[in-house]
Amino acid sequence: MDVIWFNERNLPSYFYEVEHTTDIKNSLSKFYELQDFYAGFFIVADKHRKKEFEDKLNVSIYNSISNRVKFIDYERVAKMYEGIKTIDSVTW
Repeated sequence: MDVIWFNERNLPSYFYEVEHTTDIKNSLSKFYELQDFYAGFFIVADKHRKKEFEDKLNVSIYNSISNRVKFIDYERVAKMYEGIKTIDSVTW
């Protein structure tokens, strides 16, 4: 797992896997194994891999987690980061 965010009770609340060149199926399988946690799952990858993500997520084995797994592309992560930087600069 590349990133895990924990809640105030120190339990995992979000799992992130960055998929630059590796198979998205490997990450989905990890998420499948972690499905008993009350957590969200995110695949972070280049936007051109979104179709691959959707195709693999639609395999029947992942039905139980399909509504909890989201795709975020690098551009969106960069925008989120820029937004946080803007907020930080205002509060300091």
